[in-house]
Amino acid sequence: MRTELNRSLVEKYRPFFWVDAAFRVSGWPDATARALRVPARSAVGRHCWDVVFHCKRDTPPDYCLRCQCHNAPESADGAKPGNSRQRCAVLPLANGTLGAIVWLPFPLIANGATGSARLEGLVIRGALADSLGSIHATLDSLRRICAADDCEMFLLDSAAKEVFLVDCVGRDRDAFLEKTHMPLGAGYPGAVTLHQKPFFTNRFQKDRLFLRSSVKRCGIRSFIGVPLMDGGRPLGYIGVGWRDAGVPMAWGLRVLEEVRNILPVAVPPRLVPPQLIHAPAARLALRCFGPLEIFCDGEKIPVDAFKRRKALRLLKTLVLMRGTPIHRDRLIELLWPDCSQPAAVNRLHGVVNALRSSLESRRRPRTSEYIVCRDDFFHFNTDAPHSIDLFDFCDAEALARNALRQGEQERALDLLEKAVQLYRGDLFADDSEDETIEAQRVRLRHVYLDAVRELARLRTHLGHADEAIRVLRTALDIEPVAVDLYEALISQLLHLGRQAEARQQYEFGCAALRKYLDMEPPARMRALEKQLY
Repeated sequence: MRTELNRSLVEKYRPFFWVDAAFRVSGWPDATARALRVPARSAVGRHCWDVVFHCKRDTPPDYCLRCQCHNAPESADGAKPGNSRQRCAVLPLANGTLGAIVWLPFPLIANGATGSARLEGLVIRGALADSLGSIHATLDSLRRICAADDCEMFLLDSAAKEVFLVDCVGRDRDAFLEKTHMPLGAGYPGAVTLHQKPFFTNRFQKDRLFLRSSVKRCGIRSFIGVPLMDGGRPLGYIGVGWRDAGVPMAWGLRVLEEVRNILPVAVPPRLVPPQLIHAPAARLALRCFGPLEIFCDGEKIPVDAFKRRKALRLLKTLVLMRGTPIHRDRLIELLWPDCSQPAAVNRLHGVVNALRSSLESRRRPRTSEYIVCRDDFFHFNTDAPHSIDLFDFCDAEALARNALRQGEQERALDLLEKAVQLYRGDLFADDSEDETIEAQRVRLRHVYLDAVRELARLRTHLGHADEAIRVLRTALDIEPVAVDLYEALISQLLHLGRQAEARQQYEFGCAALRKYLDMEPPARMRALEKQLY
């Protein structure tokens, strides 16, 4: 009984301590003193490597704390020599002027009394607090704390259909950029966000769920992905990777569970998706960009629930008119151009009735809140409660242009960000039969690309180059042959010194032009080659 009780009071935690700028121990917690059997009076004031390892002759040089945290400086990407089992985790405080927090290597994870693991978690949360001003700094601090090689963040997009890469840090950054967007449920980012539970493995090379083969080629062996929440709503995911195959998963999961609730503080409000996994709350909600999606009272109506195929086409036609009445004869001409007038009128009556019943199952006969007819003129009632991304997109884009004319750059920036987030694909992308939609589809695509150009310009002007790069990458996923966007993206990457990414984007652009347009890159784009190679 006593043995079982004692086991229940033991917690696994990673001993830690504080050092000054010269790596002399300045803080030595009781839990660390018990784990290492070194009292604080014997540690404080001494160099950390003398306290922990004493650098004995039989101690392998690459296992010495002195070699790992003092004599071997980090490279530009923050990587240290040796693997994560052989190196301490070191997080500088205030750019190192106040010293650092040091966590011992994984083999020295200890059994502590109840509260030891909680204490470690509180220290980690406190250490991260100073980094929450930016996503990049937060991810880099988390990577250092975990002695990881790489750390990334994906967020849910505005349509709640996919997740996109916000930032990643570490020695394998270029490899992680292989896929910057994933459908909800796909890969670690999409699956963790959708199912709201962590995924983890020490056999990363054999894990088929992880979709980026370039990351596996870098030698990652252990990986943990945990969901991010914002006020109880799905926000995205954090992923951490190690080259070491022996990372203790239980410890890693506990640490990430401890800190994941504070990480959303680092996410700017403009990146928090307005619509999450749950259906929109409006009584009737339509998503017109990408495949048409219809929600009534919070529940999605499948397309095959519309018994008459023309009912959906009628709905699209009326929505595109945005409340402007259209005469019965014009609708007949669009829907049944070769049908006689009496037969077409009967068909229209049946289609209107079917559409109303699908959208409003509890309506009274011959009435409708949304599909209204007066004097043979039909219109979509925009005064009824509704949420339609097409309307919101057009409004945001028009207001942004007006704000720019008035010189209100900050307001224009927010409006353009909203418009760009709403555009998740071409208008009614699943409808290839209705030729009357194509003109609107092309026009809206150009409006979206112009909004992207202006948003990227404003972001660059305000010094937010990373945000401009994210916007340009998203747009190129939608329109892969926009040459000027490739030029802008490559120029931004070169300006930031990210040469490898710039070369990769140039090669992607050339391949896309050959694939979709059967053309070589134009002269202005080819002129960038001199700066790339």
